[in-house]
Amino acid sequence: MKILACADLHGHAERIARVRTLVAEHSPAVVLLPGDLTHAGHGEEALDLLGAFAVPVFAVAGNMDGPRALAEIVHRGGLAGATPVEIGGVSFGGPHVASPCDVLVTHEPPAGTLDLAYSGHHIGTRAVLDLIRQVRPRVLACGHVHEAGGVACLDGTLVVNCTMGDGKTGGALIELAADGVTARLL
Repeated sequence: MKILACADLHGHAERIARVRTLVAEHSPAVVLLPGDLTHAGHGEEALDLLGAFAVPVFAVAGNMDGPRALAEIVHRGGLAGATPVEIGGVSFGGPHVASPCDVLVTHEPPAGTLDLAYSGHHIGTRAVLDLIRQVRPRVLACGHVHEAGGVACLDGTLVVNCTMGDGKTGGALIELAADGVTARLL
């Protein structure tokens, strides 16, 4: 299964357009939006991506998504529940998932992995690290730390910080196959 993952749009028109272009270019089976679609009540045009494609779009809210954005994400494609959602034999869970899933989507990265800020501090969360160890996903799609986009392995989980916030990367393309998972930044 081919998955397009793009975090930290922050309502920027060029990032929203880039997501649309990437969907047309790569024809993913699923689109993931791991938070900060909007920016403190601005750029709510990004919420239109939740229903823009002929494929499922799953999102989680980020720290910059306001109350309206949160409500739209939950209503139109949020992974807010405790039970994973299955598409084509692949299960997807969000930050509150309580059982194993193939793909975990959170806004923040796990503590110590793809979370090094310009300040020199690791700003990932222990909660995400604990969740990875609990539900054992094959892949985690996250964002939040703009300067730490990349792909790394953590306890058997492929962690993909698919931020668009650095102005250099355009999200990530993740491919799940029976024999493994690969990901590359775009």
